[in-house]
Amino acid sequence: MGVLIAAFAILPGLPGDKLYSFFVGSDWREDKWSRTLRLLAFSLFGLAGYSLVATRIGAPLPQYVSAKALEQLSPGQLGTFGGAFLGHVCGATFFGLVAGFGTRLLARLSARSAYSSAWDQFINSSVKGHWVTVGLNNGDVYAGYVDKADVSVAATERDLILREPALYDQRLTRYRALGYQSLFLLGSTIASAAVVTDAAADQRITAIGESLFVEDNDNGVEHR
Repeated sequence: MGVLIAAFAILPGLPGDKLYSFFVGSDWREDKWSRTLRLLAFSLFGLAGYSLVATRIGAPLPQYVSAKALEQLSPGQLGTFGGAFLGHVCGATFFGLVAGFGTRLLARLSARSAYSSAWDQFINSSVKGHWVTVGLNNGDVYAGYVDKADVSVAATERDLILREPALYDQRLTRYRALGYQSLFLLGSTIASAAVVTDAAADQRITAIGESLFVEDNDNGVEHR
C-alpha cells in the first residue's frame, strides 16, 4: 500500500517535469534523487493547487493520498478517483509550466543561461538560422545548418546532423559544398563548433577583422 501511495505522489509530476525540461533542458549529470525531488515538488504543488480549486467548485478530492481511503475504495468510486487523479496531474503540469517559464524569464532578465550546460545553450539559443562550422578531431572542418543535435547528454554523445554540408578545402582556403543533403557527425569526433555571424541579424560589439588589445606606444596600456 505504501508503494502505491508513493507512486500516486510522484507520477503526477511527470508531465510537469517534461514541460519544465522543455523550457530549460535537462542536466545529464543530475542524479536520480534530484529529479525525484523535483517530480515530488511538482506533484505536491499540483495536489495543493487542485485541492484548493476542487473545494471551491465541488470537484472530487484526491482521497488516494490516504491509505485508509485506498483500502476502502470500491468499483463505484473509480470514476471519482480517476477525476481527482486527472485534476492532480493537471495541477502538477501547470506548476511545471510556470516553473519552466519562470526560470527562462529570470535567466533572460539576469542575462544568464537557463540551460544546464554551455552546449545546450549553444544549440538552443545560438545556431537557429545560422551557418555553423564544426571542427573534428582529425582536423577536418565542416560547415552547414544544424538539422538535429543531441542535448542534455555527455560530451561524447552529442551527435550532430548538418544539413547541406560543406568541407573546408585547406588548399583553396574555402568551403566546398558536398553532394550530401545531410551529414551525421558522432559527438565523440567533434572538437569544436562555431556560429557564423549573420550581418543582417546579429549585433556585435566588435567589427569583424578589428584588432583588439592593441598596445599603446605612449604608455604601454592595452586598449581596443
